[in-house]
Amino acid sequence: MTTTIQPRRFLRGLTPYIPGKAIAAVERELGLKAVVKLASNENPLGPSPKAMAALRRSLADCPLYPESSSPELRDALARFHKVDPASVIVGNGSDEIIRLLCEAFVEQDDEIIVSQYAFIRFKQQAAMMGGKVIEVPMVDWTHDLRTMAKTASLRTKIVFVANPNNPTGTYNTEDEIAELLGAVPFSTLVVLDEAYHHFAAALPGFPRTVPRLLERHPNLVAIRTFSKAYGLAGLRVGYGLADPELVGWLDRIRMPFNVNLPAQRACVEALKDSAFVKRSVALASNGRESLAREIRALGLEVLDSAGNFVFVHLPVPGRQVFHALLKHGIIIRPMDEYGLVKSVRITVGTPAQNRRLLDALRRVLGPARNAP
Repeated sequence: MTTTIQPRRFLRGLTPYIPGKAIAAVERELGLKAVVKLASNENPLGPSPKAMAALRRSLADCPLYPESSSPELRDALARFHKVDPASVIVGNGSDEIIRLLCEAFVEQDDEIIVSQYAFIRFKQQAAMMGGKVIEVPMVDWTHDLRTMAKTASLRTKIVFVANPNNPTGTYNTEDEIAELLGAVPFSTLVVLDEAYHHFAAALPGFPRTVPRLLERHPNLVAIRTFSKAYGLAGLRVGYGLADPELVGWLDRIRMPFNVNLPAQRACVEALKDSAFVKRSVALASNGRESLAREIRALGLEVLDSAGNFVFVHLPVPGRQVFHALLKHGIIIRPMDEYGLVKSVRITVGTPAQNRRLLDALRRVLGPARNAP
């Protein structure tokens, strides 16, 4: 017997987000041990030690509800970024901030501008609200911000820019971002998803978004996360920085208690652990250069990356290489959902994990190159 209840029509053409395959699933399905996951851009060093100590101390308070608006964490983020606490909103991962922005500001047939091969959640959330998604082609695998600005009109509600971009790893400079902000209508939100900003901060021209650009542009929203450099992906905490009036609208529709108490306290302490962040950034920066060099030596094209991952073009379908590497106990990310069927994204691991990946890749690519 099937139900006759129909979902909202905007949901009917949507496909669910496809996360990276979990270690437990590979171990269960293939009977493997010591599986290495290089699929979801997690931190191979694990979590910040200061955050873990706070997490353990907080477990005794689990019977209690957290403060609904995460005031302690918001205040800590405001001090860290030198902004007004009213400019901060905290979410269940940065995905929730993207969702709140679309739910708060996108009405049916509003235009949403995204870049080709930008983080796919932008399109999914905008489409769910009935927005008209306009996709602008990339140039050299990088957001073409000038064309995105020219495409914007008074009907454009949000322009989404992932910087650095996931999955390509490319980035736009501060001058380019400032030009975009100066060109779009004041009624258009520009949302910068900076989940990987720690790994790009030292690169030439990378934007100093907070507080510099944020102070000058009330239509700018910056999104960041504790999942990458801080090593806390499992706690699911992200945050947004924006004009207090914009944050006020998001707070009206934010679910109460959206960030659990141990996670809030762990993130407060993670902000203090600058030494751990420096180690994480150094590991990723050094690793992505050597990993890219070794993969290029195999005859493959690798984009220059500003994140903690590399984006690789293959001579065969990426899913074919993905499945072959699973048998060696290594998980990478095929890019089929982006329409890039001969590309994969690989997280930078520890030196030992990277060597294991390269050894397996050499074995896999031998027969793969000869495949029809």
